[in-house]
Amino acid sequence: MSATPRTILCVFAHPDDEIGAGSTLAYYDDRGVRSVLICASRGEACTIFCDDCATPETIAAVRTGELECACAHLGIDELRWLDWPDGAISGLPRDTAVGEIVRHIREVKPDIVITHPEHGLYPHPDHLAIWEMTRNAFAAAADPESYPDAGPPWAPARLFVRALPQSMFEAAPALAGFRVELNGAELPFHGTPDDQIDVVVEAADYVPRRMAAWDCHKSQHNPKGFSSVMPDGLRQEMAAREAFVLAAERIALPEDIKDDLLAGLEQPPAEAPADEGQVEVLHSELIASRTLLALAEHFRKNAIEPKDQRTFEAFVEHQQEILQELARALRQAGAGSGKVEPRPLGKAGWLEIPKQQIEYLRGEAKRAAERYRALAESDPARRGLWEESATLADAQRAGLG
Repeated sequence: MSATPRTILCVFAHPDDEIGAGSTLAYYDDRGVRSVLICASRGEACTIFCDDCATPETIAAVRTGELECACAHLGIDELRWLDWPDGAISGLPRDTAVGEIVRHIREVKPDIVITHPEHGLYPHPDHLAIWEMTRNAFAAAADPESYPDAGPPWAPARLFVRALPQSMFEAAPALAGFRVELNGAELPFHGTPDDQIDVVVEAADYVPRRMAAWDCHKSQHNPKGFSSVMPDGLRQEMAAREAFVLAAERIALPEDIKDDLLAGLEQPPAEAPADEGQVEVLHSELIASRTLLALAEHFRKNAIEPKDQRTFEAFVEHQQEILQELARALRQAGAGSGKVEPRPLGKAGWLEIPKQQIEYLRGEAKRAAERYRALAESDPARRGLWEESATLADAQRAGLG
């Protein structure tokens, strides 16, 4: 695995702001790029668009969970919170706020940063403030004399902002007249002339992951929202072709490449290039993991008692994490995982008594943890992968009682 994978850092104001870059983040996740999301607030001042999912007292916790759910679908590796007040970010002391973002940039060490545009897409005060703070932090993070207590300087290569192409508004005139109601004001959306857009990430294959992430944000499903005036085909196209404007750069974006935020950045060297034997081990473990996942999903699907369903569901979630890490390790070793089919479930698939099913999964988790620990010793370049997988397998076994 690469010791320093390419990294994208997103800085947004609220839970669900990440959706506009969702297909892009999923696209890069599938290419072994690390992504980190900083969310400035918990979104606690929002309008609640559901009858049963939240109350004013619980909405912050609900939106926290919704964003965690969305991150899982998009392949976001790390979620960080600033815990700034929703709706009042613009009133924070600027120097202190910029310093906080600088500290995160220096810790995360991103190659590129993505944030709100100068006009916010629509002029929400929080969006406008985050744009200004992030722009200033992008510059300050590279300056050793700025915020010396925030860690060693780090210079991201590029700062991008999200964009909505003007052609989208021309294709659906109702969008131009749409307004977001906020504290008595009606805020318009802003389009960017198509010839001023620097990068359009072609990510049609990742639209389902963006839509699944949006489904997580149940509390924000406004039936009269922006997408309500957008034709279905246009909504799909917008999600498949996400647009960005280059706001600042230290390494020039190649003029002939218009579909890659990372174009022209030298790829980091692999810590230990995988030989054929290592790739074979990774692929074998990927198949074993996919097979165990299929078996656990089979048990969950057929479980009658709610407590058994919850037990199997927890096992499945951990197994999905293992599977994702193995697939990423294969990609970073230069060998795509492709479509991995599970092996036949065999006699285990016929187990009908929950106690027997749980005992079988417990044994499989134990054996997997033992294999991972042995691999951590024999494959030090991927020690982190194998140790993390062993920890997840231990958690699976513990969850089975």
